[in-house]
Amino acid sequence: MRRAPNRTPAGAGAPLAIAAAAGLVLAIHGGSVPARGQAEVYLEVRKSEILRTPVMVEDFVLAVENALGAAGTGLLAGDVRVEDLLAYDLFYSDAFAVVRSAAGDTTGGLRLDLQGRPVGLALRARVQGRVGGSDAAPRLQAALIDEGSHGQVFERSYAVTRVGVGMACDPWEIHRLADEITLYLTGVPGCAATRIAFVRAADGMKELGLIDWDGRNEEALTTLGSIVLSPAWDPGARRIGFTSFHRGSPQLFVLHLNDGRMESLWSGRTPSAVAYTPDGARIAFSASDAGNAEIYQARADGSDARRLTFDPGIDTSPSWSPSGERLVFTSDRTGRPQLFIMDTDGANLTQITYEGDWNDSPEWSPRGDRIVHVAMIEKRFELALVRPDGSGGQRLTTGGGCENPSWAPDGRHVVFARSVGGRRNLWILDVDSGSLRQLTASPRQTYNPAWSPTTRERIRATGRAD
Repeated sequence: MRRAPNRTPAGAGAPLAIAAAAGLVLAIHGGSVPARGQAEVYLEVRKSEILRTPVMVEDFVLAVENALGAAGTGLLAGDVRVEDLLAYDLFYSDAFAVVRSAAGDTTGGLRLDLQGRPVGLALRARVQGRVGGSDAAPRLQAALIDEGSHGQVFERSYAVTRVGVGMACDPWEIHRLADEITLYLTGVPGCAATRIAFVRAADGMKELGLIDWDGRNEEALTTLGSIVLSPAWDPGARRIGFTSFHRGSPQLFVLHLNDGRMESLWSGRTPSAVAYTPDGARIAFSASDAGNAEIYQARADGSDARRLTFDPGIDTSPSWSPSGERLVFTSDRTGRPQLFIMDTDGANLTQITYEGDWNDSPEWSPRGDRIVHVAMIEKRFELALVRPDGSGGQRLTTGGGCENPSWAPDGRHVVFARSVGGRRNLWILDVDSGSLRQLTASPRQTYNPAWSPTTRERIRATGRAD
C-alpha cells in the first residue's frame, strides 16, 4: 500500500492488499530495509511440533444384506475410501497422530502414523465403522471408542448409497464426523467441514473458485471474463462479497451461492477489501470517494454507508474483531504501512505495529486474541502475529513471498498465498506448531484466499456467476 513506488527488495513477494487498475491499487510491492540496529520484535518461527494425540481409524466393516460385490470396493467418499478421508481430516487438524489399521486390530507394538513416523504414545481413541441395514437402505454407523475405558463415546449414523457394485457416503458427513472427533478430544471444534474461496488468474482474467480444506473438489464460482478480487464470506457461508471489474469500473458485489445471483453492494470510487461483521449485519470496506482510500462501513446490502477514517493517507484492508465492536486496518498515515485499531464509529484510533517498514493485510483471529498479518522481515514478505494491544509480535514463516492470510474458524490455522519459483499457490499453516502444507499446485496464479465458516450443510456453488 503506497503512493510513491520504492525499490522492491530482491526475492520479496508482493502482497496484494490494495489494488491498481482504473485507479484501484492491485498490488503492493517493495519497501525499504529496516534501519541498521533497529530492534527486532519478532520471535523465531516455532520448529518443534506440538504433541499429537494418537488416534486409530479402523477399516469400516461392510455387512449389508445382499450387497454383492460391495466388500471388494469398500465404502467411498467421492473417489477415496471413507476411512482414508477421515484419517487425513484428523491428520490435517495438526492435533492427532493418526494410525490406520484393519478392523478389530488390538495388537500392540510399534505403530506408524500416516507419514510412516513411529507413534510413541499409547492410543487415546479409535474410530470404528459398520455399514449395515438392507441393500435398499444401507447406513453407516461410525463410533468413537475411548481406548482407556473401551467405552463408546458417541455414535453417528449416515445414509449410504449404492454406486454400481460399491457404496458411497457424502464426503461432507465425514468432514463433520472429523470435526466432532476433534471437538471431543481437544475441546476445540475442527474445521474439516469448511471450504476456501480464492482468486485464480487465467488468460489475463481473474475468477473466483472454491476448494475443500483438504485440496479436493475444486469448482469455479465465477466466469465473468474480467478481474475479481478479495472474496469475503458472510457468517452463514451462503454469500461471498468481492470486488469485480466486469462492469468496467470496480464495484463491490455479493454472490449468492445457492443460485449464482449477484447483487451490487457499492458502486462508488474504487471499492475493495470487503469484510462482514460476525453477525453478518454490516460490512466494512475501503473506497476512495473522498479522493484517497478510506474505511467505510455499511449495512450488508450496501445501504447506510458511513465513512470511518479521515486522513490523507491510504486506509484499507479492514477486519472485524469477533465481538464486532472494533476494526483493525492498514494505513500509511505515518509514512509506511502499519496496523491500526479503531472502534466501529472511528473513535479510539490506536496504532499497534511500529517495528519494520511494512505491516499489512491484517485479519483478526476468531478467538480474538491474535491478529495475523503480512510483515516485511529481512527484506521478505512473511506472515506474523501481533496481539490487539500491540504486544507479542511473532514471526510465522521464512522464505518470503507470503500474502493474503485468512484464519480458519478454529483460530489455529491460516490459509495464505505464497510465491515459489514465480508461481503463487495456497498453503495452510498451523500457527501453534508451525506445521505447513500446500493446498493447491496449479500452474496458474492462485491467491486471495478466504476461509469459510464451519457449516452443517455442504457449501456448494449450485449457481455460477457468468
